[in-house]
Amino acid sequence: MNSNRLRKTLRYVIIALVIAAAATLMVAMAIQFGIRIANGWQQYAVLPAAHAPTREDNIIVFAPHADDETLGCGGMLAMAKESGARVRVVLITNGDGFWFAASRDCKTLRLTPDRIIGFAYRRQRETLNALSILGVKSSEVTFLGYPDRGLAPMWSEYWGHDTLYTSRATRKNSSPYSNSYTPHAPYCGEALLKDLGNILKETKPTDVYLPHPLDNHSDHYATYCFVTAAMEQLHAEGVKFAGNIRIHTYLVHRGDWPVPKGDHPKELLVPPNALANGDTKWSTLAIPSNIVKEKRLAIKQYKTQFAVEKGFLMSFARGNELFGSLPVRKVAIIKPGSITIDGDPGDWLRIPPAVVDPVRDYVVAGMHQGGDVRTIYACTDNSYLFIRVDCARNLSKRITYTINLRGISKQNSNDIYTVAIKPSSKHVPGIVDWAYKKNVLEIALPLDKLRLDADLFVQVKTKMMNFTVDNTGWHSLEFRKAAKKE
Repeated sequence: MNSNRLRKTLRYVIIALVIAAAATLMVAMAIQFGIRIANGWQQYAVLPAAHAPTREDNIIVFAPHADDETLGCGGMLAMAKESGARVRVVLITNGDGFWFAASRDCKTLRLTPDRIIGFAYRRQRETLNALSILGVKSSEVTFLGYPDRGLAPMWSEYWGHDTLYTSRATRKNSSPYSNSYTPHAPYCGEALLKDLGNILKETKPTDVYLPHPLDNHSDHYATYCFVTAAMEQLHAEGVKFAGNIRIHTYLVHRGDWPVPKGDHPKELLVPPNALANGDTKWSTLAIPSNIVKEKRLAIKQYKTQFAVEKGFLMSFARGNELFGSLPVRKVAIIKPGSITIDGDPGDWLRIPPAVVDPVRDYVVAGMHQGGDVRTIYACTDNSYLFIRVDCARNLSKRITYTINLRGISKQNSNDIYTVAIKPSSKHVPGIVDWAYKKNVLEIALPLDKLRLDADLFVQVKTKMMNFTVDNTGWHSLEFRKAAKKE
């Protein structure tokens, strides 16, 4: 009798689990379908014209991997060369971490470091071949040789020369490539930031093209962080040209994008729906038909990549290119005592958002909107940095909210400060003061614990168990300390 009851109970439990799983799957599919439909509707969006290169322009394109410069900016580069503009293309990595493409190209699953390095040199040659079709000379191309799939760890963990990142592909902790900008460049954030600063000072660009901070690929958003940090550091040092650079972001990886995927030369590139409704100002650069043909041919030079993701690469062979402009985000300065850490947003009414983040742009975020970040606010008095995070729905006790901060200083003492908060945990005042109410989380951080004298990067991640619900990406905020009263 007990055995029969147990079987029936187990049967009901299994049926309930199957129904719950099916319902979850249906919700996820509905959200994904909605995202795809919304992206498709963006085809009808009307965008302003992007800055067209002129003879007076001095342009640098920063690309995380060999092919990104052509996918995102190939048409612009060809137009720049035709107009007489000065051009420099900087490849941060040699794309040596793409295991699947390397395995196919080397025709073996046993990828030794030597084979990987040989594969990376082939990717360099593909880049030079592609750019030559667009009119860019090999002397205008710089390879830095930093590790593919290693830029984000270098930004967040491996900063100083005392702790170097080891590439999973080459097994090296410094560049093994003979043509790297800095011979044997050590794999750490400090070294990359120095290289980028030197390149900027050598070139004195009027225009910088770099990946968008909400590009999904970690190397892409990390490239945005490093290049932006290098420009901010030069600006803080008083280097004149650094404050006048026009910054243009381009997008390569963003979920179900471009729409439609594949070789559709008559379609235009438009921003994903979620990013179109954020704080990025998007513009479109119309590419002349003769240059579109050149770009198509240039893309096909990436034979190692064409063999494994032809449809994706050809998605960028269209009659326009898409560029984004980000607002100047600032940490607001307030009077002492203006903010009370109680979860009530009423005392933030006159403080504008520092970051506006897309909502419902991923399936997991759509299903757990208590972890879907909507806006980030930041302000400071003479003692504290205050951060406020608003989510699309009420905060969840099952979700961990992590705020990461990186200060950029004149002395290159770049530290990451991390605060991880779970609403179900016990509040510990004095260390980090925080409070939440409904969909609002407030945090107060003592300035004497943060080494900040220039600018600040902020990122918010939300996680449920080991699943990322939302990631705002890193955003640069202009930071100035409030004047202390005598």
